[in-house]
Amino acid sequence: MPDKHRQKKPKTKKAEKSESIWAREVFLSGQQTLQSIVGSSPIPTFIIGKDHLVIYWNKALEELSKIKAKDVVGTGQQWRAFYKTKRPCMADLLVDEFQKDVPQWYAGKYLKSNLIEGAYEATDFFPELGKRGRWLRFTAAIIRNAKGSVIGAIETLEDITQAKRAEEALIKAHEDLEIKVKERTVDLAKANNALQEASDRLSIILESLPIVSYTCTNGNKNQSFSFVSKSIKEITGYMPIQFTSDPFFWQEHIHPDDLKRILTEIKSTSLKGTHTFEYRFLAADGSYRWFSDHRRLISPGRRGRNYIIGAWQDITEEKRIRQEGRLRVQQMMQSHKLKALGEVVAGVAHEINNPVSFIANNIPLLEEMWNAIEPILASNGASHTDWSDKGLSYVEVSTNMKEIIEEFKIASLRIKRVIAGLKEFARTDEIVEKKPVQIEEVINGVLIIVGAQVRKTVSRIDLYIDSNLPPIQGHFQKIEQVIANLLINAHQSIPPERKGRIIITARKLDRLKAIVIEIEDNGAGMNQDLLDHIFEPFFTTRRDMEGTGLGLSISYGLIKEHNGAIGVLSRPGLGSRFSIYLPLEDKKKIEVRPAVLCLDNDSKYLNEIKMSLTGVIDWHCDHKDTAEDVIAFLEEHPEVDIFISEIKLPAMNGWELLKKIRERFPLLPVILYSSAASALKQEAKTAIGPDFLLKKPFKMFQLKNIIREIGRQKI
Repeated sequence: MPDKHRQKKPKTKKAEKSESIWAREVFLSGQQTLQSIVGSSPIPTFIIGKDHLVIYWNKALEELSKIKAKDVVGTGQQWRAFYKTKRPCMADLLVDEFQKDVPQWYAGKYLKSNLIEGAYEATDFFPELGKRGRWLRFTAAIIRNAKGSVIGAIETLEDITQAKRAEEALIKAHEDLEIKVKERTVDLAKANNALQEASDRLSIILESLPIVSYTCTNGNKNQSFSFVSKSIKEITGYMPIQFTSDPFFWQEHIHPDDLKRILTEIKSTSLKGTHTFEYRFLAADGSYRWFSDHRRLISPGRRGRNYIIGAWQDITEEKRIRQEGRLRVQQMMQSHKLKALGEVVAGVAHEINNPVSFIANNIPLLEEMWNAIEPILASNGASHTDWSDKGLSYVEVSTNMKEIIEEFKIASLRIKRVIAGLKEFARTDEIVEKKPVQIEEVINGVLIIVGAQVRKTVSRIDLYIDSNLPPIQGHFQKIEQVIANLLINAHQSIPPERKGRIIITARKLDRLKAIVIEIEDNGAGMNQDLLDHIFEPFFTTRRDMEGTGLGLSISYGLIKEHNGAIGVLSRPGLGSRFSIYLPLEDKKKIEVRPAVLCLDNDSKYLNEIKMSLTGVIDWHCDHKDTAEDVIAFLEEHPEVDIFISEIKLPAMNGWELLKKIRERFPLLPVILYSSAASALKQEAKTAIGPDFLLKKPFKMFQLKNIIREIGRQKI
C-alpha cells in the first residue's frame, strides 16, 4: 500500500520546462482547431502556459487591447493590455496555483465560478484601455492535461463599459433623483409646516371667535355636515363628530316650533348665494340656545358639487338684552313723554290761571251786586211793563240769575282744581329737602283723612304692615298724596252692589333694598287697553263724574321723584293691585320689570318656556320645595304677574298650590299644565280652577297667545 502521507517530490525546473514545451507543442499541433474555436470567438481571450508565456492572443483581444498577437505571443507581457506596470493577471495566479493570493490582487472584485471548478470571475476598471478606460468582466480557468496536471490557463474578457456606465448613469440619476426628492421633501415639509402653522393660526382664530364654522351639503331637508369647528362644544356641549356622523343630528335638535319654518326657508333659499335666519337649538344640558345661522352657497363649477359653508353664532344673550331693551325703551318713552307733557302743562296752567283768577275774583262781586239789586227790583220794578215787552218775568230772571252765579262758582272751583292738578303734575320742586319718613305713619294719616270717604263703598279695610319698617328719605305729604289718591281710586272702582274690600300691605324687600306698599281692591278691574294708558295725563274713565285724569299721572311723577316705581296688576271683574316701590337708599333708583314664575322638575321644558317668554324666573322643583316656599317667593317678588306650573311636582300638587295662591294673591293669573291626563282632571273637592289648563307638551305660541290675552302688569 502506498504511503498516503508521503510527500510528493517537487518538480525540477527541467520537468516544468518539458511540460510547458509539451503544452506549446500540443497547442501548436492543434492550432487550426484553436483558431477556429478561440480565434473566431467575439470574446477577447488569451492563453498562457505553465511558464506564464502567452500561447494565444485572439483577434477580439487585439481589437480590445490594440496589441497585436505577434507582439505578445511567446512573451510573459500579457499584463501590458491592462496595467501600466508588471503585475500578475488572474490567469497567472491560477497557473501558479496561487488562488489564495486572488483576494490580495482583486479584493472585493472577484468571486468563484459556480460553473467551473477552480475558475474565478472578476469585474474591474482598467484605465489604460482606450481613451477613458474600460470596465471588463473577466473569467480565468486552469487548463489541465489528461493526467490532471496544470499546463496553462485561459482568461476571457467581456467589455461591459457601456453597461457599467449606463448603470453608473442610472445610479447617478437615481442619486440625483433622491437628492431632488429630498430637496422637494424638505420644501414640501416646509410648505406643510407653513400650511400647518397657517391652519393652526386659523384654528386658533376660529376657536377664539364666538362662532361655530361648518360645511354641509346643499340639501333641502337633510343637512349632511362634513366639518364643524371645535367651538361647538363650548356653546352646546356636543362634539363635532356628533354632527358629522349623524345627518339628522342638527335637524333633530332644532326647536319643534322653529323646525318647519327653518326647513321652509332652507328650501326657498337653496339656490341663493347667502342667507341668515334664527332659531332655537337644544344644547346638551337640556337648555335651548338662540342661533343666528349665516350660510353661503359655494358652486365649484361643472365638475364639483355645490356645498354650503356657514357659521353659527349664539345670540341667546343678545335676544335677552333686546327684549329687556324694548321694555326699557317703553319706560323711557313713558318717562320722556310725561316730562315733555309736564313742560307743556306748566305753560298752559300759567296761561289759564290769569283769566280764570279774574273770573273767580269777580264772581263774588257779581253775586254781591245782584244781592243788592234784587230787593230794589222786587219792590219797584217787579210789575214794570218792560218785563212783558221783552218776553221776560221778574221771577224767571231772579231765579236764573241765582243759578247762573252758583254755576259760575262751581265751574270756577273746578277749573281751579284742574289748574292745581296741572301745577302739581308739572312741578319739580327738588329744592325741598327730603326727610326720614315712616311709611306706617303715612298710611295711618291717609286713613284718617280719606277713611270715612272710602268706607262709603268699602266694608272692610285690611292692614298688613310689617313691624319695625325702616324709614325712607322722602316727602311725607307727597307720599301721603299718592296713597290717598290710590285709596280713593280703589273705593270708586268698587260697584255699589259688591261687598267692597281693600287690602293695604307694607313690607321690606331685602333683595331690592326697598319698601313696597300694595293697595289691592276687589273692584271692577281694568283690561290691558286701559292699563296701557293709565298713567297718562287727562286719561280717565270717570269723565262724567268730574274726573280730571291727572291723579295717577301725578302719583307716577311723585314716586319717580323718590327714585321709586309704581305698578298695577288688574283683572277685569276681579280688581286691581297697585304696588309702590320706594328705595331705602335715597340715591338708588328702583329697577323692576314684570316677571313670569314657572315651576317644573323638567329642566328641559323649563328652559323651553324661558326661551320663549320674556322675564321668566325658572324654578326647578325637587322634594324639598313646598307650597309655603312658593308663597314666600311671591311675597318677595311682587313684580311676578303670571304663575305657570306643572301639576305633578315632586313635593307639591298643582291643585293644592293653586288654592293657596288664590287665597293670598287672588289677582295673580295661574296657568297649570301636565302630560298626565289624570292630573289634568280637577279634584272634586277643589272648587277653584286655574285661568288656563294645558296638556303637555304644548306649542309655545299657545302660551304666548294666552299671556297676550291675560295681559301683563304695568310698571
